[in-house]
Amino acid sequence: MTSSPSASSDRLRIVTTSWDDGDPSDLRVAELLYARGLGGTFYVPITYEGHQVLDESDVRSLNRSGFEVGGHGFSHKVLPQLSSEEIARELRICRNRLEDVLGDGVRMFCYPKGRFSPKVIGHAKAAGYEGARTTRMFRQELDFDPFHMPTTLHAYPNTKMQYAKNLLRGGNLRGLLGYASRFTWRQSWVTMAKMLFDRVLEEGGIWHLYGHSWLVKEMNLWDDLKQVLDYVSGREGVLHVTNAEVLPYLPRNVPATSPALDLTPLK
Repeated sequence: MTSSPSASSDRLRIVTTSWDDGDPSDLRVAELLYARGLGGTFYVPITYEGHQVLDESDVRSLNRSGFEVGGHGFSHKVLPQLSSEEIARELRICRNRLEDVLGDGVRMFCYPKGRFSPKVIGHAKAAGYEGARTTRMFRQELDFDPFHMPTTLHAYPNTKMQYAKNLLRGGNLRGLLGYASRFTWRQSWVTMAKMLFDRVLEEGGIWHLYGHSWLVKEMNLWDDLKQVLDYVSGREGVLHVTNAEVLPYLPRNVPATSPALDLTPLK
């Protein structure tokens, strides 16, 4: 087990992971995380047209193994394009169903396809969620609003253009400059994941890997994922947590600096 630095540490180092869409392959990801003592949040929709989702026993199994289960919408619809009534239904029913299955509270939500708006955030708060994860990448500072939770990297070989669009649409100019200067010539997401983790070790902050287990399976990225998880596990002075467990380490009253609508073109 790794040590747990205090919240007052000037160089707090946090590792968290999150996995979207509730695919049955999440169970394999969970096994990889558990074997390495890593935390993870699995964002599960109740239904998802064209996709198989975890059944109730699998959802409970994730929770019993120490992983967090978060909401991902009742039917994984893109929320900003819906009416207020539909948004409220997607958020509220999803949380209620998951809590009934788990017999426990559901604290976090993940915006389907990373798309959100001020109205969606308002409904997420009204539904009882404490925070929500986006698909914005290359963020490592603990200075974000809980309902604009960013990530550090996607467990997927995105193109250079996809990375650039993600940074621009997330308003992350600092990240764009850093990406242009350090990563544009690198083809491997594994290399970037390691370099970004090294930066957290050196400077402090959060390393947040997110992904989709069905994409990992589809592209046979299991060896890549294992390599990355091996690299970040077992490190002295690193706190391994779920997404919700990050929230107490955030500064209070952080202004929302992200754009009103996140249209990041990632799965």
